Amino acid sequence: MVIAVETPRPTSAPEVGTRSTEAWPKPRMWFGKPVSPGKVPLKTNVFESMVDHQGMLQQKPLFPYMGPGDIVPAAALSHSIPGMPRVQFFHYNDIQEVVLCMASQDGLIATGQLYLQQGTHGVNTFLKRPQAPTANCYQLALISIRMKTEGPQMEGFIIRCLKCNEVVYRMDRDIFSGPDHPHYRELANIRFYADAAEDFNDSERVCPNCGTSQPEFPVELMGWRRYAQYADLANRARMDIAAAAATAT
Repeated sequence: MVIAVETPRPTSAPEVGTRSTEAWPKPRMWFGKPVSPGKVPLKTNVFESMVDHQGMLQQKPLFPYMGPGDIVPAAALSHSIPGMPRVQFFHYNDIQEVVLCMASQDGLIATGQLYLQQGTHGVNTFLKRPQAPTANCYQLALISIRMKTEGPQMEGFIIRCLKCNEVVYRMDRDIFSGPDHPHYRELANIRFYADAAEDFNDSERVCPNCGTSQPEFPVELMGWRRYAQYADLANRARMDIAAAAATAT
């Protein structure tokens, strides 16, 4: 049996460029809660977002919401490279991260595995064979953090001795506010990682406990500095074209 039900139509169609009040009730709701002013629910394809990923393990924010109280999901990709240098540091968060492995081949985290990071945790390539042929092994993970409603929100970058595990270097920073960009926000912890790794490389890199010299951290491989530079340039270019337009008029 087939039952046809006619759906009532609005008495008048909404004008072009406007939204129907029937389709978009006010206030807008998302999972039963009002949407924050100026924000709308968004969606993206994590796999497609990796097409322009900047570097090894560099977190790529998926949405433009990185302010107070926001949940910030970021994708991170690592893959094998012949001659892969040692990639190992420890990371501290005031707010614990939630990690979901989206896909993996010979990775340390299985596809679909979901877990809550400890406040201080180790970070490496998460690959069983990091020096395998290029991209023979890979891991794609979604890392989500919750921004506090007000700062400070501290993160730490820590290097431990490769011989005795003593802390050789540590830098902490409040990443709550981040750089004051006029147009496009950046995920502030990425610039922090670049600053800390470069500062570590410029230090003596000698363990205070056993005296072992530590290798440089492969900061260029990570893509952190490129991300910060591109954020600066995108904002600067936007301001330059606005200034040019103002001069032309």
